[in-house]
Amino acid sequence: MEPVRNGTYMITRTRDDLLTLEGGSSEPKSPVVVLPPTGNPGEQEWQVEQLGNGTCTLRNLRSETYLSFDGAPEVNNEVVGYPEPRPWELRQSERPDAFHVVVPGGKVDGEELALDLSVLDIFPPRVALRPLAVSDQDQAWTFQLME
Repeated sequence: MEPVRNGTYMITRTRDDLLTLEGGSSEPKSPVVVLPPTGNPGEQEWQVEQLGNGTCTLRNLRSETYLSFDGAPEVNNEVVGYPEPRPWELRQSERPDAFHVVVPGGKVDGEELALDLSVLDIFPPRVALRPLAVSDQDQAWTFQLME
């Protein structure tokens, strides 16, 4: 499978759960969650833009905010929509159609950080930075190109 090209994607955690900007709000720091299809145009659609250095940005179509987090990367930082772009590295997982979404720049406190479900037990499930677990296929995301 070739790397993810520039384009608009639905990003899925499992077959049915999609990366979603909660409420599709353009308010900074709106939580990023995982939900079944909502039917709200753009809320679950993400524009991938390759930056040419092995990283890309992920921008929510409805809110026009970027997948990001506050401050320096740390374990359990909540992932939110933010007005300024933040680079991410898409790393091929063991599954040919899925990628780990990794914070570029190497290890933080001895671990690389990747997009994963938060440890908070709330609904809808929030997305947070968690230690990269290459062998955990549940941590990989599938990018479905919108035609």
